[in-house]
Amino acid sequence: MKVAILIRVYDRTEDLEHNLRVIRDTWKENDYYIIVVSNGKNNGYEIPAESLPLINKLVILEQNAGHRRGNSQLLMEGMHYIPDDCAYTLILEADTWMYGDSVISKYTGLLAEDKTKVWASADWYDKYYALATDFAIVKTEYIKANRGIFDFELFPECHIANFLRDTSKGFVWISENMPVHVPSYIRWGYPYVPNIREGRFYVFPKSKTVTHHIEFLKGGMTAKKRYFNIVADTDYFADVPVGNKKWNRLKMRFWIGLSKCFVKRSWYSKKVYKTFLNEE
Repeated sequence: MKVAILIRVYDRTEDLEHNLRVIRDTWKENDYYIIVVSNGKNNGYEIPAESLPLINKLVILEQNAGHRRGNSQLLMEGMHYIPDDCAYTLILEADTWMYGDSVISKYTGLLAEDKTKVWASADWYDKYYALATDFAIVKTEYIKANRGIFDFELFPECHIANFLRDTSKGFVWISENMPVHVPSYIRWGYPYVPNIREGRFYVFPKSKTVTHHIEFLKGGMTAKKRYFNIVADTDYFADVPVGNKKWNRLKMRFWIGLSKCFVKRSWYSKKVYKTFLNEE
């Protein structure tokens, strides 16, 4: 199966370089067409020359729409370059690395079984219907017919869920990348939650994925490579060998699993769709 990968990047160009190599080396179950859209050039964030041979289509935007619109800008521009013969499109953040592509094969298969469902990603919020956008698989024909799917400012995850509702389409949760967040009252000092403000996990051993923002990691990129080797169960990054990978994965699974036992809003209140000002 041919799948488009739409990667967006602003300043995380080193992440992008590693991510492209991981894709080249370990994603073997499908035929991939890689589109990279960047809006960081004017601020000095150039795509590394080493990455260029690994990209099928590079799109450089001269202007950055800013923090609120930048993410949307990259997706809306990138969608123009998705080949028609790609039945599915994976939208991917440059800093989201996944070892192997069995998850992609699994969820494209599930989407193919149900014509009413067009999107697969993790459940993002406990209170609202919200779908993760750092790693999401979407039917390409739906994107091309509904370009407003990526036209958002704040709360892109909620916008996506609302848009699917308004177009009478469904979604599939990628359970291997869940839960994403811990309850707010336990986020301080909780293992594998390096950014207290966001209160979310950055390791997903079931899908062999890491999504760290390196500025929140003691050790930076070296630490991220170490986490990746652990979830991948191999020393993919040979410069950061890791022992006791199985034990480290067990710890990850324990703390991620334990977080499900803490009281959360969904236990006593159903999810709702977030209301935006233009919807009132």
